[in-house]
Amino acid sequence: WMQYLSNTHTVLGLFFHHPLHPLKMQERLVILFGSIAIGLTISNMTYLYFIHNDYGADEELFSLNSRHSKYTGIPEISVTKVMITLWTLGSFLHTVFDLGLWHMKACTLCRYGGLVDEKLARMGRLVGLFIVLVVMGVGGYAVLLRATLEYKGEGSVSEEVEESLKNNEIYDVDVEDKRSFRFLLGYLVEFVLALFVYYPIAVTILFSGVLGCNGRVPLLGGRPREVKKELLHLQKKNESTILRTLKSEGSEVNGNADDAASYGRADSFDYFDEDQII
Repeated sequence: WMQYLSNTHTVLGLFFHHPLHPLKMQERLVILFGSIAIGLTISNMTYLYFIHNDYGADEELFSLNSRHSKYTGIPEISVTKVMITLWTLGSFLHTVFDLGLWHMKACTLCRYGGLVDEKLARMGRLVGLFIVLVVMGVGGYAVLLRATLEYKGEGSVSEEVEESLKNNEIYDVDVEDKRSFRFLLGYLVEFVLALFVYYPIAVTILFSGVLGCNGRVPLLGGRPREVKKELLHLQKKNESTILRTLKSEGSEVNGNADDAASYGRADSFDYFDEDQII
């Protein structure tokens, strides 16, 4: 389980993945950038959605450390509707995206019996890179829009941005608009929850195979499915070894073609193809 988590984790995998793992450092960095981008996209698009529908994005539900702030020196933390949404649904969606992108870049569906379809693997890497670039573009626009909304000082255009959101209009971001990026500190909570709480839980569920119908469903079969595939691969490999031995000796099993059928083709060993078995 620890090795599986070390190989798949977005951050830990950069430092602790197995040296022989097919997903190299550059691909892992792309996944990390995609993870950061999707987190920013989800958090800021959620905030803009609350503004658009007038759900009270900054409405306080409860506060933390309200009684002990005088003694501890830690300021009171106000928990809003947006925060609760991001810490639950947002972090879950973030984790799903990370796992999906990892499987796409690693091309887990194009690796069977030790053989790799290089064309599919290359396509998976390119599609994953394209998705990351799109998410970075959308996330960048959402961050600029949110930063413009957050700035309430002199020269603020937050009212114009809010009005365009409520009227379903795309606001034309101006480079000269004044912005405040202090909200990015709050994003760190969602990022940590997604990668170090939700992600290990999701990886544990996938590894256990409890959702894989006793190892019959790809990706969801987990470790039980991989063990079955490995045992089947070893069995076929042993059968191929027997067939090679029989072919080299030019003899049949006990001189009977019917017995040879239990090891492979009964008509002739000349048609034997090792790749078909492995």
